[in-house]
Amino acid sequence: MVKYNAYVEEMHKHAEASIRLISEIPKIELHLHLEGAIPLSTLFDLIKKRGGAPSISSLEDLKKKLTYRDFSHFIEVWTWKNTFIQEERDFEEITYHVLRSLSKLNVKYLEAFYSPGDYLRQGLSVPKITEYVIKGKEKAYSDFGIRSELIIDLIRDHGPKVGMQRLDEVTPYLHKGVIGIGIGGSEQTFPAGPYRDLYREARRRGFRLTAHAGEVAGPVSIWAAIRKLKCERIGHGARANEDLQLLSFLKKSQIPLEMCVTSNVKTNVFKSIKSHPIKQYYNNGLMVTVNSDDPTMFNTTITQEYLQLVNELNFSLQDIKQLTLNGIEASFMPYEMKEKMEHKFHEEWEKLLDKYSNSTVTVSDK
Repeated sequence: MVKYNAYVEEMHKHAEASIRLISEIPKIELHLHLEGAIPLSTLFDLIKKRGGAPSISSLEDLKKKLTYRDFSHFIEVWTWKNTFIQEERDFEEITYHVLRSLSKLNVKYLEAFYSPGDYLRQGLSVPKITEYVIKGKEKAYSDFGIRSELIIDLIRDHGPKVGMQRLDEVTPYLHKGVIGIGIGGSEQTFPAGPYRDLYREARRRGFRLTAHAGEVAGPVSIWAAIRKLKCERIGHGARANEDLQLLSFLKKSQIPLEMCVTSNVKTNVFKSIKSHPIKQYYNNGLMVTVNSDDPTMFNTTITQEYLQLVNELNFSLQDIKQLTLNGIEASFMPYEMKEKMEHKFHEEWEKLLDKYSNSTVTVSDK
C-alpha cells in the first residue's frame, strides 16, 4: 500500500509518467462493441472502398461526424456508419484490426458485443458474419496473443421473436467463439420484459447473460434485467443511484456493472466526467468494471478511461489496480483461467510499479 500511495503522488507531479504507466497496465474489456471500435483509419478505408460519403474527405471530417447531441443522434450516426459494411468478410478485417489496436493498450482479454442483425438490410447473414468475426479473433490471438470471446447483441428494437431466430442461428457457435447474449439499442422504448422467455431459453442452452440497462432508462430498466432476464452482468447501470434500494441490492449481490464513463458523457446521459457516479459506486462497494464501449465513436480508449478516473475523479493507483482485477472477476472466463489471469495481472502490476517508481525517483533526484 505504501508503494501505491507514494507513486500516486508522483503520478500527479509527472503527467507523462502516469500516462505511460496507465497505458502499460494489464486490462480487460467486458463492454465493447466491435463495430464501434473500428480504428478510425480502418473505418475511413471502408468508407472510401464503398464509394465514399459527401461530407467525409479526411480523417478529421470523420472525427467531426462522430459527435452527438444525445443518445438518439448517436444511434443515427451508428446506423450511417453501418451502411459502409457491406460484405460478411468485412468482419474478419474489422475484428482483427480492433483486437490489434486493443493489444497495443495491453488489453489481455475481451468480451466483445457484435450486432449481426444490423446488417440484414445489406443482405448479410448472422452465421456468415459470426464465422468471419471468429476468423478475425483467432488470427488476432495468433498474431498478438489477445484472447477474446463474443457476445451477440440481439438488438432489443427488433423484438423478441426476431431475437429468438438469431439465437437459433448463433447457437451452433456457442463455445466455439460465442459465449453470451445481450440486448442493446433503444432501452427507453423497448423494455426488457418481453425478452424474458428468450433469455430463459438462452440460459438453458448455456449462453451467459448480460443486457444494456440503466444507460438511457432508469432503475426500472435495471431491475427488469435482474428480475426478468436473470442477467449475470449489467451493461452500464449508470442510473442505479436513482434508487437507493437498487444500490443496496447491487452491493449485496455483487452483480457486476459494465461501466462506460466517456460513453455516458458523450451521449449526454451525464453532463460531465465529474458528475458520473462511478466513484460513488466504487466507494460504496459495488462491483464496478471499466470499459470503453465504442471507443472510436467516442474518441476514447480504455487507457483514457482509466486516466480520467485518476485525473478527474481522484481514483488512487490501488483503486485502479482493483478495477482491473474486477474485470477478471466479472468476466465469463472459466474459474481456472481467472486464477491464471489474476496471477499474471499481479505480476505485471508489481513489475510496472518497480519500473516507474525507480524512474520517477531518478527524475526527482536530478
